[in-house]
Amino acid sequence: MPMPCDAPDIKIFVSRRIDLDSAAVDNPLYVPVRCGAVFDPGADARFQGDDTGDNISQKRMSFCEFTVQYWAWKNAQADYYGLCHYRRYLSFAPREYRPGDHGLVPCAVLSPRTMRRFGLLDRENMAAEIARYDLVIPQPAAVERMPLPHGTAKTVRQLWEAHDGLFFEKKVIDRMFSLIKELAPEYSASARAYFGGGLHRGYNCYVMSQVLFDRLCRFQFPIMEAVERELDTAGCTPEMRRTPAYVGEMLFGIFLHHVITNEQWRVSQRQLVLFGETRAMAPAALARWYATYWLDRLTRAAVKPFFPLGSNRREACKKVYYRLTRAGINERE
Repeated sequence: MPMPCDAPDIKIFVSRRIDLDSAAVDNPLYVPVRCGAVFDPGADARFQGDDTGDNISQKRMSFCEFTVQYWAWKNAQADYYGLCHYRRYLSFAPREYRPGDHGLVPCAVLSPRTMRRFGLLDRENMAAEIARYDLVIPQPAAVERMPLPHGTAKTVRQLWEAHDGLFFEKKVIDRMFSLIKELAPEYSASARAYFGGGLHRGYNCYVMSQVLFDRLCRFQFPIMEAVERELDTAGCTPEMRRTPAYVGEMLFGIFLHHVITNEQWRVSQRQLVLFGETRAMAPAALARWYATYWLDRLTRAAVKPFFPLGSNRREACKKVYYRLTRAGINERE
């Protein structure tokens, strides 16, 4: 069904991996873009690449999905700009689902059935809902409920610092604060308040008006680029090279805190869904995936009472786990 002539132009850019043929949501509001397309020898013609026009596609390994955001900022025109990932989508369902420890709603597979469940195929409803607001963003997550490599956190700063040596060196946080003071001082107080609070706003998924999107990009990219210039990548793991992207996610939370707390915008906070598998699969393979997915979830639920959050037993197990998997951590796919 065509949209009314006066309907806003909404473009939600989906950051796609170039090495994974994820299912595409059959909804024209979503614009799939190949992230790091400059490195894609296959150049899948079905989907736009982030390597045309004014772009930073070559920064894929350090900026992650932000190369898609930058491409949209410099090359696309819309009334509303959005960003989501090939496996993270804002829910537009009329009901809420139980979130996991990180505040995201887990779902085993991205399929036409689950797309319908979370309202991703209903173009008219999505457009009408988005048009009512200036910001459509994920619900914040309580940091004290979020599993960490060690210990527990009460503030956003403690949450990020817990990943020191895994995702980045924690000294980059203080450097980010100094860059905010230098390049965007109007956000300094909000940065301190957000990092001292207990609600995490992350994952870089949103839909927002053109004015706010432009402000977000003007805030994030100069600071991310400064961090990248100063980053010593010698001997870095692939995860540590993503330091600028993690800083970008921190800045995203600061920006949201600032505009929600200090300004008068219409804001909708929706659930964010994390899909475990995004590739289209045959029925037999899909059944095996569901079995494995639910076995994993049941196992986690069964052991949780014996390894409660913050317990010495849990900390000991996590130390072993992170020691074994540190080189291959890939949480920001």
